[in-house]
Amino acid sequence: MTKKPFTLPPCAAGCATAQLELFAAPTLVPAEPAEVAEFDFDNHDVVIVGDSGGKDSGATVHEVCTRADQAGALHKVRILHCDLGTTERGHLVEWPGALDVARAHAAQYGVPFAVRRSTLWSSLWQRIRSHGNWPGYFARYCTSDLKTAVGRDYVDEVGAELRLGRPVRAGYAMGMRAEESPARAKKPVLERHRMSGKGTLRVVTTWLPVHQLSTAQVWKLHQDNDIGHHEAYDQGMRRLSCRACPLAHTDDLVRSAQLNPELFQEYADAEAAMGHQFKKSISLREIIERARS
Repeated sequence: MTKKPFTLPPCAAGCATAQLELFAAPTLVPAEPAEVAEFDFDNHDVVIVGDSGGKDSGATVHEVCTRADQAGALHKVRILHCDLGTTERGHLVEWPGALDVARAHAAQYGVPFAVRRSTLWSSLWQRIRSHGNWPGYFARYCTSDLKTAVGRDYVDEVGAELRLGRPVRAGYAMGMRAEESPARAKKPVLERHRMSGKGTLRVVTTWLPVHQLSTAQVWKLHQDNDIGHHEAYDQGMRRLSCRACPLAHTDDLVRSAQLNPELFQEYADAEAAMGHQFKKSISLREIIERARS
């Protein structure tokens, strides 16, 4: 990824309100004035950061690496990107370049980077078509099957690699923020993750390092530390979820449809074939019509 002087994307000033709906290490400067719950690096063998390539992921990588470096534990940090694959017609489910941005985040802080994909599903698209209906607020199989399960398998992989002779103790850092939705606002910054399970393979602690940061603070972190961001933000996108995500704000979907017309046409064809509307409030056909107007 070509390094460019950091400039705030055009959405930055208005993102805070909009998002309510829903190898030498550099000099590390913690975010201020947000308070971050204390994470015990000494009590964990590895800290894995889930990085989708979005702005919150970039801020999360920064915060984790900053605190790990201060604790003398930067060697424990690894960045994981969960690859969501392609559609039947060969379109990436994610934004093209998101993988490169995530890789650049890891390179900036000199920590290992890994890309993994579900062993059960070749892509999120295959999972959607097999399910016969779109993911939703109460059926987020996209996250559980293509990210959480992949993260769990990666924790096991790292645990086997470390050869500890006991269950690996892993921190799993994610970029969820309280500002994004009432449900996310209620999430604890630190908690035992369900992927720990009842077995003996792993003990996993979920960590939300940027939970209390506002959108403006996230962008300030990027600006102050020259953290790379995806060009979709410069093109008017406020979030970097899947290019066509049923949980996204309609305005973002319309903008994405303008930027990704062929992908949205394939999704619209699937919507008609499955007989289920993409989003309760609006169909893909309507989104495409709004994008064209």
